[in-house]
Amino acid sequence: MTDVPLTRSVRLIFEFAADGVRLVEQHPVNITVGLSRDHQAGDYVEVRDRDGRIISRVPVRVGLGTSVETFPQDPYTGSDAPRVLTVVVPAPPEADHVAVIRDSERGANSTIQSGIEVLGTFRLQR
Repeated sequence: MTDVPLTRSVRLIFEFAADGVRLVEQHPVNITVGLSRDHQAGDYVEVRDRDGRIISRVPVRVGLGTSVETFPQDPYTGSDAPRVLTVVVPAPPEADHVAVIRDSERGANSTIQSGIEVLGTFRLQR
């Protein structure tokens, strides 16, 4: 992981449902987040510039598809209810959009090829 200077940030709220991921809300927040470029296997929200270059990767520590937070919070809601994820990402001036990705890494005893699955891309508001 490489850290670079702190920058302004944006809170993103995503909804995950059976038919995919969508960005529900985004707004600036008064906290700063360092830029990082973590390259381990896992789920991430990547901040990218206009050309698609990665500026920062924010890990989704709980994993996409787990029950992060469900609305409405009703004990009778089925497992197909949308899941909501809130993440704060750095948004330096060159940030153009974010990509929600799943990065799989090839383990020493694995035949799985490493690769990145893009689950959705979303334009950042200015």
